[in-house]
Amino acid sequence: MEKIKNYSIAVLIIALAILSYVHFQPVDDVTIITEEKIGEVEEKITEVVRDTIFIETIIPGQSQPQRKEIVVDSTYKADYEQAIKDNDILKAKNLFLESISLDTWDGNLVDNKDIKIDGKFLTRGKLLEYKIDYKIKSDTLKFKPTIKYQHPKLTLLPGVKLTVPTNPLGDSKPNVEINLGIQGKKGNIISVGFDTEKRVTVGYNIALKIF
Repeated sequence: MEKIKNYSIAVLIIALAILSYVHFQPVDDVTIITEEKIGEVEEKITEVVRDTIFIETIIPGQSQPQRKEIVVDSTYKADYEQAIKDNDILKAKNLFLESISLDTWDGNLVDNKDIKIDGKFLTRGKLLEYKIDYKIKSDTLKFKPTIKYQHPKLTLLPGVKLTVPTNPLGDSKPNVEINLGIQGKKGNIISVGFDTEKRVTVGYNIALKIF
């Protein structure tokens, strides 16, 4: 009898130890490493034919003008030279003013599954094309997840219970009970059982959150 009593106490202590270990087990940090991504976007807004010309510039301190190579729009160049040739001063002036007019371009530059970039440009003349090279650097993110314990809506809890008398000199003897419990979402349990003494037991357990 004493051995049965000691065995029951040992089983209870082990069960409580396992329950405490499960609930108090520390949660490790989760590390997420994002990969580096490289991309480019290029758009031609207006097709243009380039032409290379040389202009002469006066540099202070130098007696001779210096030649400077520049790239121009061949269409504008041809129209301007034709206006000068035709002595059309008004057309030549308008072409010149149009080429140095200030223009603002505002819009979306990059929009894909990785990144979205909007931009705004101030240009002298018109924005003809643009190209953007971008890189999303690799990064490391760390966070500690929050674990939530949630009971299912309905759980059946079949079980066996052993009742051991604490007084070995008494007339009582060990009793075995077979029971079945129903646990709701809140954790409360309604149970019914039948033991070897042919007794029917009915119970109700309330779940109290401790940790």
